[in-house]
Amino acid sequence: EPEILRTSLASVILQMLSLGFGDITSFPFLTKPDSRGVKAAFDLLLELGAVRPGRGHAAAHTLTDLGREISRLPIDPRFARMLIEARRVGVQRDVLAIVAGMSIQDVRERPEERREEADRLHARFVDPTSDFVTLLNLWNHLQEQQATLGSSAFRRLCRSEHLNYVRVREWVDVHRQLRTLVGAPRGDKRTDDATADPDDLHRAILSGLL
Repeated sequence: EPEILRTSLASVILQMLSLGFGDITSFPFLTKPDSRGVKAAFDLLLELGAVRPGRGHAAAHTLTDLGREISRLPIDPRFARMLIEARRVGVQRDVLAIVAGMSIQDVRERPEERREEADRLHARFVDPTSDFVTLLNLWNHLQEQQATLGSSAFRRLCRSEHLNYVRVREWVDVHRQLRTLVGAPRGDKRTDDATADPDDLHRAILSGLL
């Protein structure tokens, strides 16, 4: 199928609005997207605060200042919204790691023959109140180990802890790219060694998961 029929249209519509393409419903797509998909995309953008509602017609939707900011980040608008809110709340550093982790396939593996061992190793990072904090705990562990181990030793560590090394590298790469896009995090509410307030983390994440 053409990508326009497979992809989330929210990013597409956001970019079209930012480029001033006009009435999206009458745009001459080679393969026209489904009208339900267009409506769902506008509904999401409205929830995120990226567009202002029109008067019963999609062409009347206009970008907000927040929408322009979201459109500058070439990632899923929901993730972009989280990063913008994280900067406002003061937890951008940690939300960057969480968003990067959510945008790739889970690095944790559970091979059939060693499932109990994998679960025991992965349980070290589990926060019983939040999968997001669990992901952050895993990220912090990997960062600490990568800083102290050579590349071969780090690869062996990932294998022994049932973590997919290729996906771990992808997580690091995506994080680095996102950090470059948003700039170095500033104004976090704690020192480098302190843990962010989980309420602040979840407030930022929820802004993109309404």
